[in-house]
Amino acid sequence: MRRVKVTEPQVFARVSRVFREKGYEGTSYADLIAATGLVKASLYHRFPGGKEEIVEAVLSEVDREFAEYVLRPAWQEGSPRERARQMARRLKEFYGSGGLWCLLDTITLSSNARTVAHAGRSMEFWIDSFARVARDAGLPAKLARARAEAAVAAIEGALIVSRVTKNRRPFLRTLGSLPTDLTKRAVGVSRAAVADEMEQLR
Repeated sequence: MRRVKVTEPQVFARVSRVFREKGYEGTSYADLIAATGLVKASLYHRFPGGKEEIVEAVLSEVDREFAEYVLRPAWQEGSPRERARQMARRLKEFYGSGGLWCLLDTITLSSNARTVAHAGRSMEFWIDSFARVARDAGLPAKLARARAEAAVAAIEGALIVSRVTKNRRPFLRTLGSLPTDLTKRAVGVSRAAVADEMEQLR
């Protein structure tokens, strides 16, 4: 029987799902072979650097998708709040409304320094994108950065809660509040409240 050809996007999607669910250390070649339908020799041919190279390739593909689609509104023109809404909608799509695990969460449970460093750079881009929207909404750079970090932490935490409880509402509520969380000054928060928030960052 002729083996069905697996396209590059299919390979990335399938191995990404395995790493999302099992993490770096917990993923075996048997898992990757079962997920992709590739024989071991074919998997080695595509990724001669082994599991480390596969993870690097998957992270790079996620980076590309976030830069070109998920977080792209952060770097475009327009209302900061509307751009935040667009990112929230795309994050909802990317994470299957909270049903998919976060790759940056599961693979960083790894002793591989290169993988952890790559995940850190990916997270920094996410934070920088959120901070860009907050700055465009009129917040000082330091406060914009703090809001961005808090927003990413809330989303990551909500993904864990939704996964463990099998209830997607925490994740969806967090995404729903993202536009306000990033742009509070632009929607009527007093200067005194912003000043208080800045004081807490000192």
